[in-house]
Amino acid sequence: MKIFLFVVSYIVLEVISSFLYVGLLLLLFKTMKIIFNMNEEKWSAVFTYKKGKGLYSIMIFPFLLMTVLMFPITMFGFELMNVEYRVLGYIAVMMLPTIILCLELPKLKKNIIHT
Repeated sequence: MKIFLFVVSYIVLEVISSFLYVGLLLLLFKTMKIIFNMNEEKWSAVFTYKKGKGLYSIMIFPFLLMTVLMFPITMFGFELMNVEYRVLGYIAVMMLPTIILCLELPKLKKNIIHT
């Protein structure tokens, strides 16, 4: 029963972290659009800055913020389940989005820069 509870909580925490990341990313885009009055040329300049470093920085900042925000949520969830190794559970929850980001970001960069 404990393993089932861990798997279900892992999936729920993954979904929460994914929604949080997408929400923070969209909030960053919306904020940049409002503050800097972004248009197509400005977005292209940001995304192609130093061969994609601008895109990386925009994608990484919400991820780091999501990682910081998910730490207490994950610790609380694993404490409710009385998991012995809470920090390892947090690391496991953060590994999937990190791996996906590391694998997909170079492909995304190629598509944006060469388009």
